[in-house]
Amino acid sequence: MNQLACLFRLAAMRRRAGAGIRQSLSWAVDLLWRDHQAGKRRQHIERRAEVERAARQRL
Repeated sequence: MNQLACLFRLAAMRRRAGAGIRQSLSWAVDLLWRDHQAGKRRQHIERRAEVERAARQRL
C-alpha cells in the first residue's frame, strides 16, 4: 500500500480512538518509521538466506 495512504489510514484510526490531530500524525509517522527500520534490518538476513538457498541448489 502507498506509504501516504497508510499514514492517513493509521492517523484516522488513532483519531477515532480519541487522539488529537498532531498526536495521531506523530504516532502514525513513528509507527511507519519503526516498520521501515525493521525492514532494513531484515533485508540483510533475507539476502543471506537467499544466498544460502542458492548455494544448496547448486550442490
